[in-house]
Amino acid sequence: MRSPRDFSFQEIEEGSEYSETYRIGDEAIAALTGVFEDRSPVHVDEDYAREAGFEGRVSHGAILNCFLSHFIGMRFPGRRSMLLSANLNYRLPCYAGDELTLKAMVKQTVESAGVIVLDVRFLRGDEEELVASGRVQVKVRDA
Repeated sequence: MRSPRDFSFQEIEEGSEYSETYRIGDEAIAALTGVFEDRSPVHVDEDYAREAGFEGRVSHGAILNCFLSHFIGMRFPGRRSMLLSANLNYRLPCYAGDELTLKAMVKQTVESAGVIVLDVRFLRGDEEELVASGRVQVKVRDA
């Protein structure tokens, strides 16, 4: 397991971009279903999901929030960060096996509060199909 990265507030510049790739595995869907008991048929019943017009079972949107939390705490800004708010707009369904790239751009730095604002996008595959986007506020502590 990799250690969290450690960006200080002073190292973060407006306009800079960071990214990480994630894969939606069956184990993530099973864990989320088991822990939170969201067994909506669109998430657990292949036939039902297809009859509803999807390619297959739709992954829970919360999985993207989990990826976002991992990104903030482990990749950027890393160990000094505290996620204050996250607003994600889900644009397209995601499925088990999807590979998603989370791209984050620093939109604003608020030095007086030690807060950064990120525009985030989840993109699927090599075509970079936009599946979700939003805005995140993160507190970056001094140490």
